[in-house]
Amino acid sequence: MVNVTQESIVSTAMFFGYLTNNDMGSAKLMLLEAAKNWKQAFVDTQRKFPHQDRGLANATTVAQLESKMWIIEELQTLKIEPKSVCILAGWYSNFLTPLLFEKMNVDFIHNFEMDNDVKEISYKFNKRYKIEKRYKCDIVNVMFDSVWKKQKIGDTNFDMIVNTSCEHMFPMRKFREINMRLSGNPIYVLQSTDDDQYDDHINCVSDPEELANQANFSELLYGGTKVLNSGMKRFMVIGR
Repeated sequence: MVNVTQESIVSTAMFFGYLTNNDMGSAKLMLLEAAKNWKQAFVDTQRKFPHQDRGLANATTVAQLESKMWIIEELQTLKIEPKSVCILAGWYSNFLTPLLFEKMNVDFIHNFEMDNDVKEISYKFNKRYKIEKRYKCDIVNVMFDSVWKKQKIGDTNFDMIVNTSCEHMFPMRKFREINMRLSGNPIYVLQSTDDDQYDDHINCVSDPEELANQANFSELLYGGTKVLNSGMKRFMVIGR
């Protein structure tokens, strides 16, 4: 039996509803294929990676979906159209990757994670994009090792870097310092919280301004606060 929480069922239904968004005709085949992949991802996680059950449940909540939809909505408002996206600590990337592909017409996404099992599960959720060579996940501790070393000759430069887990990491200025060789001038999309009750929340911030300052932004395009379904207050900044 596959253990899927009620929260995961609700957030998954919301996710597919958001992807459809009055465009059922052109999206029908994609949605059917994605639904099949999602089902298999849950089944395979239970069978092959049972120790990831809790993590997957935590990654598939209404609050997690809200925070990822927030990114899409603000990028659309700002009329930012990224083509090559770097995701830092993207976890299973079950929500963010499909949303960026289907809602923002992104060409390529590179997710950097630390857990090989998480990497394999992310490939199950994003099976179609992996087959099309549009989605890739590499094992890198992004707070200590540079991501540019994983780029190959001919790879498109990242024009957007997304980190929705800043509270789990050192300030983003450290990432920028060890990745000074990244070409171009990418836009950063960062999220964090002031909720310090968890042991792994090692770098909480008090507001969007502090989050932007931690990243040494010279240009702030957006800064905002949202209280999620879980009750957690999240901050998001977009800038360079």
